[in-house]
Amino acid sequence: MIPAARHAVVPWLVLLSLLQGGCLAESALDGGELKCGPRDLTPECCLKQNPGNWQKCTGAEGPAEAGISVAMKITSVGAAAALALQPIIGSAERRGVELATDLHSDVEAAILKCVRRAERQGNDHYFDGESPSREQCAELKMEGQTWGMYLGAFKHKLAWDCIHEALSKLLPRRYLFEPRFRLNDATGEWEYLSPERVDRILALQGWKGLRGTIVPDIVIMDASGVIIHVYDMKFPCPESNDANWTLYKSGRWLAYRQDDLYHQVLQVWPRLVSPHRGWEPLRK
Repeated sequence: MIPAARHAVVPWLVLLSLLQGGCLAESALDGGELKCGPRDLTPECCLKQNPGNWQKCTGAEGPAEAGISVAMKITSVGAAAALALQPIIGSAERRGVELATDLHSDVEAAILKCVRRAERQGNDHYFDGESPSREQCAELKMEGQTWGMYLGAFKHKLAWDCIHEALSKLLPRRYLFEPRFRLNDATGEWEYLSPERVDRILALQGWKGLRGTIVPDIVIMDASGVIIHVYDMKFPCPESNDANWTLYKSGRWLAYRQDDLYHQVLQVWPRLVSPHRGWEPLRK
């Protein structure tokens, strides 16, 4: 057991790291190609300048440990973080107040609609509207990254603007995209790392300072900031593949399954959504 907590194409994209540094980079996506500025600290630009040096650029030993190397975050993600409540991990003493049934249904319907739209947009952009084949998904787009990995990251970020627009109307200030949580070894409690704290960690320790953190795609909070729903999006490539929770194959949480770890840390069962299968049943 881990220590339990007590408790069309997108108009424009900016590149940030998969590890969510929380600040805008000089990178930009122009015609699908990565361009890096001289002060750009994103992992993808670091790898472009230091080919193969995954340890320096991501704090991981290689591409498998680092995960998807390119993650494109649109500006709505930063806007959501700036306006949202600070998330609080619930506990037996402090349980979150659930959403009304109709509102909960509307939230999940909106997320699914955006996930399916992102799937179409991504395929339209790179494959003329066709779904990539198994062979195409396995092809390398860049060092250490297949097309399947790249498309998964790309479609995630295509979904953000749509989800932000929907949730800002349904649940203003009560959602976050890719919030980062870390186990505080001194207290044995998990804590939320704000984008500002992530920036400070990166400045002092580099990406290795974020090892062992978890980053769910979306968290929903009640009016007091207590986390009540956790969602993750999967974009299988090819589309015939099942959408499954990740099994950690290295690092601090070796052999943990992603949903089990999220549940133990955030005290709610997460739910998985994918374009073709929709919402997976919620574990209880």
